[in-house]
Amino acid sequence: MTRRAALQALLALGLMPCAASARAHNSKRMLIRINVPGPHLLPFVPVELIPRLGIDRQLGTELAIHHFPSGVQTLENMVAGDAHFAATGFTAMPGVLARDIKVVAIASVTSGVAPYSILVRNDLAAQIRSVKDLKGRSIGLPLGSPSSKTVLQLLTELWLDAYGLKRHEVRWVPAGMNLDGMRGALASGAVDAVFCEEPLAGTLVRKKIGAQLVSLSDPNYPAHVVGRKHLRAVIASTPEQMAADPQRAERMVRMLQRSLDWMRRNAPEIVVARLGLPDKDLARDLAATMKRLPGLYSTDGSFPQADVEATRQFLDATGTPFPTGVDIRALIDDRLVGGIR
Repeated sequence: MTRRAALQALLALGLMPCAASARAHNSKRMLIRINVPGPHLLPFVPVELIPRLGIDRQLGTELAIHHFPSGVQTLENMVAGDAHFAATGFTAMPGVLARDIKVVAIASVTSGVAPYSILVRNDLAAQIRSVKDLKGRSIGLPLGSPSSKTVLQLLTELWLDAYGLKRHEVRWVPAGMNLDGMRGALASGAVDAVFCEEPLAGTLVRKKIGAQLVSLSDPNYPAHVVGRKHLRAVIASTPEQMAADPQRAERMVRMLQRSLDWMRRNAPEIVVARLGLPDKDLARDLAATMKRLPGLYSTDGSFPQADVEATRQFLDATGTPFPTGVDIRALIDDRLVGGIR
């Protein structure tokens, strides 16, 4: 055996106890699996930061994040038993409940800030100066079906209704909720306007693809859009999971709270840098959105009464079905965040 080989062998033998100790240490961590829409969607940044900040390890856990295209899919996969929790849009939950699948929100990720905007084509900015001017125009956004509309479509209809426009007075055009889909719809002239969520709206304006007509997050905007401050993003689980392992649920909520607290104490640029995004434009637009909307995220994961009531109004106004005798309160288990305040 050469001297180098002998040293390598001795080194390996010396490291074996350390490796075994590391494996033993890791095996003691509680594994928590969570489904998250994305990756890197604005409402769910606090969840994605948890392993990036090492918060899960600080609490003796290992958070495994699995990404899905939508909040509905995160819920369905969780209910199927492939995850302990799902990050999702709250307004996706009644549809699951209507299929006799019980799910509950255990913590809120965002606050009542509504990060939505209507943009118009740049060449129409001088003609379309108000939501009322969209009458007879085409609007691009993700569409569902006549019997199952997307949340974005329902919110757009409420927005138009606040200005006296009925859904049949505009033309609905399907458009993907991503940069390519919205850019293609506006640049080709296929639509006159688009409805989108931040940071996409900011990106489209920065790239001079569209001009902002109105923003629901504008503090000077009229408050008569029903449910404008509805609960956007929550952590959900099932009553069975909560009962079977309350400690796991408690750890999940504590991790979220620590992430929200860290975000509140750091500048948006530092927050986004921790995500390690390879797309520098996306990183810049995420940080810019967080600066514009400083109250976007929940402070402690709780469910403010005003947000719950706004969500109730939103669901009522959009005709979202609930099983007979079931109230919105049945979708919230707030024990770990101190109740609805």
